[in-house]
Amino acid sequence: MPPKRKADSENTETDTKKNKTSTPRLKKSKRVEWNRTWSEDKLEGEWAQKCIERWCLLPPYDTRIPEKNWKKYYQERTALDAVNTVDSTASKPIVSEELDQDTFKILRRASANVAKVIYGAVSEEDSESTTIARTIRGSLYYTGLWGNDEEGGGNNPRTVNSKTRLYSPFGLGTSLDIVYDYHYRCFRANERWSTLYVCARHSDECNTKEPLKSIAVFKDDRGRQKPEEGTVKVINMVRSFPCLFSVHLNGSKITGTTAKNLEEFEETLFGGSGWLSPLKIFQLVAYAGTVGHYHEALGGSLLNKGGLEKFKLFKDEHDAKELGTAEAKILADAEGKLGDKGDDKEEGEICVPQRLLLLAKQTE
Repeated sequence: MPPKRKADSENTETDTKKNKTSTPRLKKSKRVEWNRTWSEDKLEGEWAQKCIERWCLLPPYDTRIPEKNWKKYYQERTALDAVNTVDSTASKPIVSEELDQDTFKILRRASANVAKVIYGAVSEEDSESTTIARTIRGSLYYTGLWGNDEEGGGNNPRTVNSKTRLYSPFGLGTSLDIVYDYHYRCFRANERWSTLYVCARHSDECNTKEPLKSIAVFKDDRGRQKPEEGTVKVINMVRSFPCLFSVHLNGSKITGTTAKNLEEFEETLFGGSGWLSPLKIFQLVAYAGTVGHYHEALGGSLLNKGGLEKFKLFKDEHDAKELGTAEAKILADAEGKLGDKGDDKEEGEICVPQRLLLLAKQTE
């Protein structure tokens, strides 16, 4: 006996169920639980108060950090303010004539992109993510930069060696050291490689003698740069010699790290994990590392293959494009009122990170 034939309506319903594509549910952001040693009240120590006031550090404040560490934090970051000041004598280590690109414009773009990541984060109050973003916008520094352009010049660098540091927007005394290396020669497929290293720093690792020194890398006996223990390779591009059956015909293969490895960076900057999606954490460290900010020929590929195509946003996270644009206009207006005045309110050198904290200072 043949099987019973389904009615047309039954077939239609079944086919609809089969053809319907289910959209995967996005994970939800969760609040970071406060540590018992954190306080919402500003710390009373002299150096802690100086740090909070100068860099608009937000609560929570870690009560375990001794005054001597806050003093080192203040001295180290003040030194970086001087280095990241336009046309200052101290800025020489971060200005590369061979690269022929404006260091401070790049710093501004990277800082804006870092802030935009936070503008689009999930927050219980509308102003919360904006407040954090305004502080973190002025928390990115160059600690070193060298590069050169490709033959013929233009916006296609052959080599970029960038070192940056991103401080926590909170009173935790923590930061990330980031090292971005990129090498690309247009007509030599065997000269294409890149790495993005990131290493977490704690308050007791502030270095007043060598404030520019990165703890993410070291040089071996042969002068080759190597990652320090605890450093994470977030992006890696290696030479891939093309052959007839190779899928890497551009002469390179790009890989990225895991979501689990990225959690450490969220914990370092924000005191816990789960608030930001792996995609936003990746964006945060990649933009803070200035990847894709030099018009690199493979800059977009590094970002896409390194994490943008792999990770997803949490539910209710967004790119904050409109808010980022609006905030940029407010900042431009605030800077316009200052004109050429320096930090001392008189005409003088302009410290870029301090300028980028103008909106955070208005929020206070």
